[in-house]
Parts: sequence; structure tokens; C-alpha cells
Amino acid sequence: MFKQTVQKLLTGEIICETAFADQFEYLSVTENRERVEDFLSNLDRNLTYLDSADAYYATFQQVEQENSSELTQLFLEVRSSFRPLVEFLELLLTATQTDLPLRAKSMVNINGLFDPFEHDQTLREQLRRLTSIKPFKTNKLESREQLVFIFQKLEEMGYLVRKNSGSSRYYASARFDLIYLLIEFLNDSERVELPDAIEQTQEELLF
Repeated sequence: MFKQTVQKLLTGEIICETAFADQFEYLSVTENRERVEDFLSNLDRNLTYLDSADAYYATFQQVEQENSSELTQLFLEVRSSFRPLVEFLELLLTATQTDLPLRAKSMVNINGLFDPFEHDQTLREQLRRLTSIKPFKTNKLESREQLVFIFQKLEEMGYLVRKNSGSSRYYASARFDLIYLLIEFLNDSERVELPDAIEQTQEELLF
């Protein structure tokens, strides 16, 4: 389990109970966690714990020229999916009539969303706009099909997890929480020399 856990951390996965239960349980043991921390330190990385999501992920010990390309790629990935994700979250809040954002372990039953969209033209129009942009772009026309496509895409991206393939219940992973953390980092960062494209991202994410 040590090898699988380290591999996931080094490929940018966020290990939480929802997405990677076995690896999360492994890291919950102090001896195992210390072993992983020692290994990552040899690669100039830290094992970071995200308290708000009860999750682990790997971070660089220092921001410097050697890892700037990886950081740039990370920011570009965030930029490409940030706006659509925010629009999805806003749409979900409206449809469910709640003010609680999706965070790790939150559960959404997609079957409970079909009726609100079928009876609310405004929701359907917002959904239609959302499915006209990447990564949720699709040619599907029915709101039910569009919702299924979006949830499947979020599952592929690691934001949502189902306990079995036929379930209508989706559980949010810690990736949503990490997005919030990355936004804070972009807003507060003073040490990273960001390329023009990333500086634009930083401006777009300011609230």
C-alpha cells in the first residue's frame, strides 16, 4: 500500500476517504504516514493535511525555478475548469435550494435534480449554457441527459465518486476543498513569478 499511496500523491491525487479509502486508511496510521513523509522529503515534497476536508496531498517544500513548470501547469488546469465548476456549484445550490457548498463527503442524489430542472425553464437555460462550455460541453438536448453527462464528467475528473456504478448517489471528494484552497493561494501568493496567463488567472479568481 506504501507504493500505491506514494504514486497517487506524486501524480497530484488528493487522498480522502471518499476517493481513495484504502490509501486514506493507510495514511491514518502514524507509522505509515511518517514513512510516506520521509520518502517525500527526499523528493523535496511534503505530505500536507487539509483539515477542512480530512485529506492528504503532496506539496513542494519550496517554490523555486525547478518546479515552476509544474506549478504553471497546475494553475492552467485550475483556470480551465474553475469557471465551469463555479457555475455548476451555483446551479446546484439553486436547484436544491440550499446554501451549503459541496465539500468532501457531501452527497448528491442526481435523481432528486431531474424534477426541478424539468419544471423550471430558468434552470434549464442555465444548464444549457453550462453544457456549451468545456469540460461539460455536450450535444445532448434534454436536461436529464445533460445532468447525467455533467455528473459523469465530474466523476471522471475525480470531483465526484459513486460507491457502485449503478448508484444515483454521488459523493464529493476533497478536490472541491482543494479548489477553494488554491484560490486562496493565488490571491495571497507573493513569492511566485507567474507567467502572463497565470497572472490573468489570478485576477479572474479574485473575489
